[in-house]
Amino acid sequence: MKKIFSIITSFCLLGALASCTENMAYKEGEVIASGGPSMPANGYYLELQSGADVSAAFSWLPGACADGYPVQYELLFFDRLSGGEEIGRVDAGFKTSVSISHKQLNRIAGEAGIEPNRAGALYWTLSASRGASEAVSAQRYQIDVKRLLGFTYIPPALYLVGAATEGGANPAEAVPFRTTGDGEYEIYTRFAAGEYLIVDNPQNPEHSYAIQGGQAIETASPVAAPAAGIYRITLDFNVKAAVVEQITSVSHWFCTENLPTPMEYAGRGVWMLKDHYLDANGYWDVDPPGSKDDRYHFRAKFAGNVEECWGPVNSGEDGKPSSIDPANEYFRFKIYKVGAFDQWGPKFKYHASVCEKTVDIYVDMGAEYPTHKFVLK
Repeated sequence: MKKIFSIITSFCLLGALASCTENMAYKEGEVIASGGPSMPANGYYLELQSGADVSAAFSWLPGACADGYPVQYELLFFDRLSGGEEIGRVDAGFKTSVSISHKQLNRIAGEAGIEPNRAGALYWTLSASRGASEAVSAQRYQIDVKRLLGFTYIPPALYLVGAATEGGANPAEAVPFRTTGDGEYEIYTRFAAGEYLIVDNPQNPEHSYAIQGGQAIETASPVAAPAAGIYRITLDFNVKAAVVEQITSVSHWFCTENLPTPMEYAGRGVWMLKDHYLDANGYWDVDPPGSKDDRYHFRAKFAGNVEECWGPVNSGEDGKPSSIDPANEYFRFKIYKVGAFDQWGPKFKYHASVCEKTVDIYVDMGAEYPTHKFVLK
């Protein structure tokens, strides 16, 4: 009898273990899409703006998953209320809200066929997913947007070409703009007498532009360059805006002396100061004796005697660089306008290895991230 009872007990335990294993096996739950938007309201009108920090907030009621785990969301944009093409997708992660820049919405509106400076409808809905399971809401919601007054095509890159430019007539020597944002470009360069064009591809341009009356225009014909000199050109193709500023000087600024040391333009957005002795000592009658002052930044002057400070990315920077390696992010620039700087800051501090030494100093505003460097002599 005991043997029979033992056999029955064993089968019961095996059955229980099998049932437990089955219950523990992962079963991905069914996903339920969101119940709809909280904002913007259906039919909301939005006039897009060009500012880099301008965005529109989208939020929605949460979706769910049958297994109780959180779901991830994406906003899907379409060109029609039903059917049509998906023309944009924005990841929101696990959040039930997301901010989308006006410039990104402007691109999506362009994909929907809305012309620049015209209003039209965009349609959006939500996708909720958990692992491989995804549910897309059957309901689409409308927003009416007015696009920016910009170019329909936004080039991924721009170049200066032409006899008046630093690259001359040779397309292989074309001078590249730096991309600073969506549809935004900047260049520091020198013009000579002659003509120029701005192109998307120096070897085989499909789109070419010039500047006329403070605006970027499309043109296939080269145009006369500004008066010979060094310039900063800032372009925003989202609104066809162009700013051309003539640079009259760039100087190294040792804060304690409160005097500039002029730098020489070397070409392609680079200025240099050769064989400069950094006498970073003896300016303070303080304890302990021999205390050194090591604060500096750079100053740029423009036509009309407008001045800028080219200082550290962190306006309150008070540390020193870990090395003089040119790749050190400490040396990157941020531009400060009048009223945002004075004799003492924003400031960098010299690395100990260059104090009381002769160095060459280079400012590179043509780099991907404008920066400067020291070279010991």
